[in-house]
Amino acid sequence: MPDFHATGSYVFSIQRSDSTVLAKNHLTMYNPATSGKAMTVSAFFVSFMATVASPAYPLRGHRFSGAPSGGTLHTVSEICKFDTGLHDPAAELRSNNPTVPNLDGAIFNSPPGTVKDTIGPVHQVDAPQGFNPFVLRPGQGVVLRQDVGAVGLFWNISIIWRELRG
Repeated sequence: MPDFHATGSYVFSIQRSDSTVLAKNHLTMYNPATSGKAMTVSAFFVSFMATVASPAYPLRGHRFSGAPSGGTLHTVSEICKFDTGLHDPAAELRSNNPTVPNLDGAIFNSPPGTVKDTIGPVHQVDAPQGFNPFVLRPGQGVVLRQDVGAVGLFWNISIIWRELRG
């Protein structure tokens, strides 16, 4: 891995992202092709609330390549900087079912509960371990999605990442 130095660490959270019967992309984090940065994903935090009894369709994390479109593009002011004195993040975050191109295999599953009126614990998913950190190069991103779902589930999702310049 090239010699990088961190330019900032960030966290973004959404609450009550509703599940649908059809597939849904709840949240994307994208490293723009023009960013000049690499991004390392530290962790995902996922919890749910079930208002109906339903089958357990997991929320899954995937890497993708190519710019997402549609959904709600979140502003920099909605992203929390770990150090307010550092640069604004280059990452683009979208919710509300953005379209993602070139989806890779899943990197994790976070199953919901199936019992009506339950709130699940927070599921902390650390980035996949290996020789190097889990890197998103310019033009790559991660998406948290359900391939199929059920109404009456609400997801709370947070993602923590670091941006690096070479």
